[in-house]
Amino acid sequence: MLEMDWSGKVLGSVSAQGFSTPSPDGSRYLRSIDRITVEDWRGHTLGALDADASSYGLGTWADDGQHFCGIAFPANRGPDTGTGSLWIAAPGEKRRTVGPVGKPGSDPAVAACSIKNNRAIVAGGLEPHWPPGATRYLITGDVQVVNLSTGAIEYEHQYPLGNLGGQLETGTRGDWILLAASPDGRYLAESGVFNGKTTIREVPTGKPLATLLGSVRGFSWDGSRVAASVGSGGTFETNVISWIDQRVIWRGPGVAQSAVARPDSSDLLIGRAAAAGDWYDLVIVRGDGTSTVAVQNGMIRSPQGG
Repeated sequence: MLEMDWSGKVLGSVSAQGFSTPSPDGSRYLRSIDRITVEDWRGHTLGALDADASSYGLGTWADDGQHFCGIAFPANRGPDTGTGSLWIAAPGEKRRTVGPVGKPGSDPAVAACSIKNNRAIVAGGLEPHWPPGATRYLITGDVQVVNLSTGAIEYEHQYPLGNLGGQLETGTRGDWILLAASPDGRYLAESGVFNGKTTIREVPTGKPLATLLGSVRGFSWDGSRVAASVGSGGTFETNVISWIDQRVIWRGPGVAQSAVARPDSSDLLIGRAAAAGDWYDLVIVRGDGTSTVAVQNGMIRSPQGG
């Protein structure tokens, strides 16, 4: 597993065995083999995480870069049973159970965890087909905003699902959305799977703040910018947008597929691909709108590349 800085320069490498989920600043990551351990970027073990080795994949690092938030389930109970428990832990500390999360019928995962704002955002996911028996889509069925101190649900919403395209051949499809959350847990981006529009919503009030063209894949660290895939007439481009004033900071070709925020900055690391899937890049977009392609179609580029 290669390590790169935010200029695209390769700093070193660590074994990829069991590698998973780097912290926001890239200084540490999880490694899950027979147990979950936390290692620094040089591969030195910092301690074990008091968590079920099968539950970390449903979680994310908190915005302090020290704690990890995940979801666990009772023995012999699946993730779609609505019996999940949100937990938080740090290397060498006893895991603390925050409270119950999840809804029957959807698989919950932690979309954001903020120590600063004392909340976690849990989103329930489904993978229905549309039309029935045809294309499968990843969608969000529900969202819960959880107080990390008390476990209280401060905001929750169930999204309209309608016909999920399973055994039913008739019926109206719901207005399916795919949700992204800001790292500080202040904003949600509800991107329509079929209508190409996104609503930015404040939490825990639930107040809608803006509507954008495009599908949002992630927020900058302070939540002021989003990385979005914008399509028109079968052509797609990746945009970085200041959603408050609808200003496009940067644009480039391809479909935005992922976005990672650099802590304490407006920089984003964006994964983008051709609509046909025949190329894939990682591009660093800085706060001033300049960019560097760090990985081009699977090949590392030098920091001098543009």
